[in-house]
Amino acid sequence: MKRNVIFLVTAFFFIITMCGAVSATENTTGGMGNDSQAPVDPIIGVKVNYEFPSDNSINPEITVKDSNGTKIAVDKKYDLAFQGYKLSFNYTGAVNGTKFNLIVAAPGYTTQTKELGVIFDPKNSSDPNLYGSASFNMMATANYKLGRTVTSKANQILNFSKADNVLVITTAGVPKLNGVTSEDCIEGILNAGNGKFSYGKNNVLMLRQTANDPVDFAFITKKGTNLQVVVFRNGSTTPIYTGTISENMTKAQWNTFVQKVNSENAWSFASLANAWAAGAPADVLREAAFHTHVCEGTLGGYTITKVLLQYYPPIPASSGVGSPGDITSYKILGVPGDSDDDAVMYFLDATPGKGGYAGFDTTSTGATKNMLGFIRWIDAKYSVVNNTYVLTPGTGTGDLVVMSYDKAKLKKAFQTETGITSSGSLEELKYNSWLLKKIKSNPTQLVDFYYELTGLTEENFYYLLGTSTNVTFPTDVNATNKGQVRFSAQNAHGLDIAYIKSLNLTNATRSNNVTNSSQLTYEQIKQIGIDAANLAKQTFKNELGMELEKEDMDLAIITSAGYVYLNGQTSEATWDGIYDVLGSRLSRSTLLPVHQGIWKPLWFNFVLRGLDGNTMSSVYLRYNPNNSTFFVGTNTNGSQVNDIGPMALNNATRITNLSKFVIPDGNWVNIQSIANAWRNDPAFDQLMTFLFHNHACPGVQPGFFITDYIQNNLPLSGNQSYFYTGASIFCKDDSLLYLLGVSPGMGTYMNQRTSNEELISSILPGGTDQGVVVRWDPVTKTGKAFVISFKWPTYNLDGLNTNEAQRCAMIDAFIALYKGEESPYIKTTFSVAQSKDTYITEAMFKQLQSGDAMELMNTWKPMTHAEAIAAQGGSTNNGTQNNNNGTHVDNGASNNNGGSNDNGPTSVGVSPTSVSAVSETTNQPADGKAYEVSEKSSTKQDSDNNWAYALVGILAIGGLVGFGFMRGKN
Repeated sequence: MKRNVIFLVTAFFFIITMCGAVSATENTTGGMGNDSQAPVDPIIGVKVNYEFPSDNSINPEITVKDSNGTKIAVDKKYDLAFQGYKLSFNYTGAVNGTKFNLIVAAPGYTTQTKELGVIFDPKNSSDPNLYGSASFNMMATANYKLGRTVTSKANQILNFSKADNVLVITTAGVPKLNGVTSEDCIEGILNAGNGKFSYGKNNVLMLRQTANDPVDFAFITKKGTNLQVVVFRNGSTTPIYTGTISENMTKAQWNTFVQKVNSENAWSFASLANAWAAGAPADVLREAAFHTHVCEGTLGGYTITKVLLQYYPPIPASSGVGSPGDITSYKILGVPGDSDDDAVMYFLDATPGKGGYAGFDTTSTGATKNMLGFIRWIDAKYSVVNNTYVLTPGTGTGDLVVMSYDKAKLKKAFQTETGITSSGSLEELKYNSWLLKKIKSNPTQLVDFYYELTGLTEENFYYLLGTSTNVTFPTDVNATNKGQVRFSAQNAHGLDIAYIKSLNLTNATRSNNVTNSSQLTYEQIKQIGIDAANLAKQTFKNELGMELEKEDMDLAIITSAGYVYLNGQTSEATWDGIYDVLGSRLSRSTLLPVHQGIWKPLWFNFVLRGLDGNTMSSVYLRYNPNNSTFFVGTNTNGSQVNDIGPMALNNATRITNLSKFVIPDGNWVNIQSIANAWRNDPAFDQLMTFLFHNHACPGVQPGFFITDYIQNNLPLSGNQSYFYTGASIFCKDDSLLYLLGVSPGMGTYMNQRTSNEELISSILPGGTDQGVVVRWDPVTKTGKAFVISFKWPTYNLDGLNTNEAQRCAMIDAFIALYKGEESPYIKTTFSVAQSKDTYITEAMFKQLQSGDAMELMNTWKPMTHAEAIAAQGGSTNNGTQNNNNGTHVDNGASNNNGGSNDNGPTSVGVSPTSVSAVSETTNQPADGKAYEVSEKSSTKQDSDNNWAYALVGILAIGGLVGFGFMRGKN
């Protein structure tokens, strides 16, 4: 592709390029015509025009392949006089009329291919070179056009240049439009915005949505205290609402906004826009976009995180479920249904799939929904004394802290200070702004500590978090008790307050880890990104003699920026610095922010995909904020550019050197796994899941197929929504969160780690029951439930000698399967199936949320829909419903031991009972009151704030019963 640019004499090129304009397939003989053994250097002129002229500055990807499909290394240079690109390369055996394929690609545009024959210069018989030329008129993708069009229309209405600030909130990204994921819409917004929007300015917010959700846009301008919005829905370029979105709007204006938008996103847009206007930190807005809105629970979880890090800062991370990347600094015990669960999970990078979050409804033990437990755990280590394994002192122990934010106290203070005592959506917007000010001034005053305990034992740890397999002594030393069971497999008990109170543990001692903000400007933080990109460019040039091209689609920047802090400040502005130098950004899948805890170091890894598609030349940089310098990862041989591709991963010595000296910050697995997954051009939704999980692994990938299975075999309609409670907890739970649209904070995801013996699938020989899926209908108050099962594929891993190489091959295989392609690494494919189908009542639904879901599903006698309705005295009339899809309820439990691991079952590579892939199926009000909009909607409702529970569908009958947030629900 684009390598080793050579600066040739342009005047001579223009003459021969004009000759090359002769019919590309014409077999005119000239020059050294018939001497096919002479050295020949084909030179091809390529002109690229874009459908949108303002995109003409985009540097296209131009690939040259021979007739056998082999990529050819070319030198590429843009010539101003020619207004096109000059490609020169060596090709042994080229003769007059030899044909090559030119492939031109650019972000937001449809890739084009042309066959081109090169010819000798008919006017210069002494010229040994072959020439050709081609022009490409690139056509924008439908999604890119949509993004550009809505941006231009919004600008015409709102006049971005006159605003103090601008913001766009969109569902585009994972949702599919025109048959593909919709990240091109965001690319169109960024390009049409002429610099007004950028990831680094944090004024592009992408709501977490599912593949089946509509693509919506809200453009907001801020001028003084006035917020104006233009909303586009369902992929339309016609705005459905234009007007105010400010917290200071009248009730009549609010009603109009709700009626016009007519979707769950009315609250998403309004809450995010007003929090943005009130100065919410950038990471709070991004977490709220993940959660889909700003609310009291979101801000409460942020506050709890800040206080936790002040008094109980992280200690070395403890191990996770399976993959070397499954490590977290905290284990969270939550009670799903309050938005704070999503916030702490997000900021601490303690996700269910990494064993970092465990939770189901434990309110019967004395817990409340806004309680959160945090465990700082030191993994058990054992030494041999007198030929017997004994626990190494200081290991296998930890601290347990239980916290919450006092809703009633905060709301009372809000009433006292503001005089606002009425309830409704507008009041909630004002409450959010008030709460943000409180958080900035003194977050500790908003948090209550229930328990601060130390001396947690392994027995306590496994009781709370569960273990799917027996915990045993090690077997690598011939001790008398090697391999003996220390703790038997048991189900998780979650945030069991009664049990915690019974432990009588010693009180823990607080630290006081106060971080002073450095007060860097946007431009100063952006400059760090510029400096990192320029240093990487210089390093590649020094070692490999190559120039990194701007907008090179073979270059990815993997970074902790955007999640980690710089002396108390967020670091996303570095993204814009990288974009200015290298043209890399998330919507192009070339800037890849990796989920990290906010205390981790700021690092950048630049990785260049080689011509062979496997070489991954990498440069690692870590920023030192104390002196504004960069550590550059250097191998023992002095090399700062190192291959981290499949060949390197199959060499144990190279892995040791790379992980110890080159990428030494405990992030080797994160970087190399995502880099090698990206090498295979995964779909955007897969890539986003890898980034959220913070590494790629085979363990996260079953979630892609389970999500597809659920959406295809249990589709949503009307106000219905999904609920998932996990039993076999491993990496795939993170992909379920991201792709199925469920989460603990929404109350739609829960988990309770269960013994493996209880999870042997009754429908898939060799498979495992993963959890229970429910499609809940809030109108009939019934749900369709079933157990979802997964059977791992078996692999062909011949010649792969290391764990890293084997995991890489498995990841490659799953990516190929997701694309519908064959993989040489697959022996027998995976299977997904459902069993124990039944309809359930509301009472049964509540039972599922209180634990032992798998046991309940085994116990219940199947019911039909009519029987479930009749059981609770209901009617089969589904009533008024709107067209919103999805429901987000999440709760999960997970720990660092047992469970299916990252690589699948222990029999990976061994062919078990053959089972083919299965796809089983089963068959404006007159009273002038302000409407309250669901924080997530009637279909994706969040139980954090019942004040916002009212269904948008009720608008159709002109009335609303409000649930005021002042009532202190939950």
